[in-house]
Amino acid sequence: MYLDGFPELAYSRLVRKRARGVPIRDGGRAVAIAWMADGTIDTADTMVRFDVTAGEKAPRRLADALQQTGANAIRFFGGDDVVRGALKGLELDTEVTGAAFVFRHAPPLPVKVTLREGSMRDSLVLGEMAREQAAAFDDPKILIAEINHEAVGVAITDVIDKNWSELRIAVHQPHRGNGYGAAIAASAADRLVATEGRLVCAGVHTLDERSRLSLERGGFRLVDYYFTASRRLH
Repeated sequence: MYLDGFPELAYSRLVRKRARGVPIRDGGRAVAIAWMADGTIDTADTMVRFDVTAGEKAPRRLADALQQTGANAIRFFGGDDVVRGALKGLELDTEVTGAAFVFRHAPPLPVKVTLREGSMRDSLVLGEMAREQAAAFDDPKILIAEINHEAVGVAITDVIDKNWSELRIAVHQPHRGNGYGAAIAASAADRLVATEGRLVCAGVHTLDERSRLSLERGGFRLVDYYFTASRRLH
């Protein structure tokens, strides 16, 4: 499913925010801009955004950008028509490296999840995990997920724009494998929809089958994939 107006997720937004723009020139004329990763998340030889001047042929200018920057790969969202079009005719190997999801509805849940503010004890047990999951968010709101009166994970949300909020969830290691991830995702997303009228999205930024299944079982549906197109090894 593709959704018009789907927002840029926090992880991708952070990568792009840190990127440096490199003008691509032809005879002194700027024909495109290639945005190169700073090396903190994606390697420094990865292009994370590509803008081409109106009237220029995107495949030709992407080829120029790869040559002038020395980039070995370009990371892009499936809904990026400019990059998708520019890749045509270029000998690059493309693989899925992440996915974006939108919340549709909360399914029946096998367990009851209580979401509450954290305590000092929660910070000692779950604090490091929560900080890691919230690292890409601008203004994260962290809630503790409690099941059977025990803190089992966290639900972290961030407001992206006037309509959308992004959700990240994490389950503490001793409680994984019980389906709690799906229950937390569904409960947190349903709460945002019911109490604040928000549209809710989420992302998986590695090929993490467990995270994908948790989101899908929690009422989320795939919007599109993130891809990385790399130079072929000879």
